[in-house]
Amino acid sequence: MWEAESKITDAELEIMRALWDSEEPMTLRQLKGVLAENHGWSGDTTKTLLRRLCEKGAVEQEKRQVYYYRPLVRQDQLGQYRTKRLIDKLYAGSAKAMVAALVEHVDEKDAEELRAYFQALWEEK
Repeated sequence: MWEAESKITDAELEIMRALWDSEEPMTLRQLKGVLAENHGWSGDTTKTLLRRLCEKGAVEQEKRQVYYYRPLVRQDQLGQYRTKRLIDKLYAGSAKAMVAALVEHVDEKDAEELRAYFQALWEEK
């Protein structure tokens, strides 16, 4: 577990998503625009959350003519960490129990895709 991943709040996650979606580091102005459009946030909210992410070590700022921000935590890292926490918290550490609960919500198309995914996964081993 990484320290930064354990401390990212749901609101901060929206900033992380904007950074992950961008191919390049983003300026505060760019982030404010994206988050105002997607969530109706004020510039102050974005600035505060971004500052907190920098303090937590999840985002890095680089001074050029203005500050540019880039994520230090990868999306897959955070996803793995949060999935593990969810399994531990809701399913007493049993991934099998979680998958069984999720299967109830899978339609036929998704089931076929999952079947192919699991088949390919087991063939690799």
